[in-house]
Amino acid sequence: MDLGEGNERCPLCEPSEDSAGRVASPADLFRLSKIQNAKHVYEIIMLLLVSGVIITIAIDAAFVKGMGWSLLTTTCIGYLIALVSGFWFLRKKPYWMISATTLFTLLFLWFIDLLTGETEWFLSMACPLVISAAVLTAAVVYLNSFSRYRGLNLLATILVAVALYVLVTEYLTDRLTSSGFAPSWSLVAAASLVIIAMIFIFIHYRLKRGHSLGRMFHI
Repeated sequence: MDLGEGNERCPLCEPSEDSAGRVASPADLFRLSKIQNAKHVYEIIMLLLVSGVIITIAIDAAFVKGMGWSLLTTTCIGYLIALVSGFWFLRKKPYWMISATTLFTLLFLWFIDLLTGETEWFLSMACPLVISAAVLTAAVVYLNSFSRYRGLNLLATILVAVALYVLVTEYLTDRLTSSGFAPSWSLVAAASLVIIAMIFIFIHYRLKRGHSLGRMFHI
């Protein structure tokens, strides 16, 4: 077997003592490649987004002789840059990621509010919806941290959170349009989501206790 130049033994099977922290198995090679690939994807996305900012500003400056529509597109691309960067740098800190995403989204919507001249929808609609989404997402992450076996129970928790978010959405919409609250479509949607979540919870804990679905339904 060819061990390569300068190697007296296989570096993967019998790593040397001075190779601490270096690649010691094919699995380590795969993990290293995965991390490097993710970093390269992040860098490519950043390059494309920054290029988009430069191109839109250049086109606007050349044909309009100033910053008009490019200000709106630059704001949107800047929001994507902040969002992707937050996901990358805070990927191991979910609560910080949720906080950063919420802050970026609020700043983005507030700036869009200023650019469009519409001053009512941010405080009455956008801000409460963003904060509600952040709170529910943090609640899902927190509840999921107590579960030793993550499966359909996580999906059920997400569905319950979506059901609550649907109710909040109709409440805010009704308050904005009619200054009242008469739940209709959101109640039906929330009830359907909760029923599906209950089914997922039932299946998850039956499987957790060793019960087979085939035996349960006589398949």
